[in-house]
Amino acid sequence: MSDYKILYIEDNDDNFRLVARILLRMELTVDRAETAASGIKMAQSNHYDLILTDILLPDNTLREAHINLLQPLRQQIGPSIPLVAITAHAFHFDKDFLLANGCNYYLAKPINLHEFQNLIKELLLLEAL
Repeated sequence: MSDYKILYIEDNDDNFRLVARILLRMELTVDRAETAASGIKMAQSNHYDLILTDILLPDNTLREAHINLLQPLRQQIGPSIPLVAITAHAFHFDKDFLLANGCNYYLAKPINLHEFQNLIKELLLLEAL
């Protein structure tokens, strides 16, 4: 296993298991938070190399995302840690909104396996995975 630490903020068990399985095949491990509040708390107490987040969480809506999730996360992790939104909201204005409010990248659900793996490799500067 690599030394990279990844946090995935996701309340849906199936979505989390899918991403965790992909990351495990890439020899990466992932921590899970199920709410925006718990994700922010985990980001405060751990150093993560990458944060993946759903947007619609039990304590968050798309329009609240910048106040309840993205801005607080960005304040905790700083500008150098990649923040990737993985969400079923695939409208162009949603993507623009998320990118303008703290996310570095955006992936629509269901995720494309190769696109996801390539993005992870790029963000973590992985060569041979």
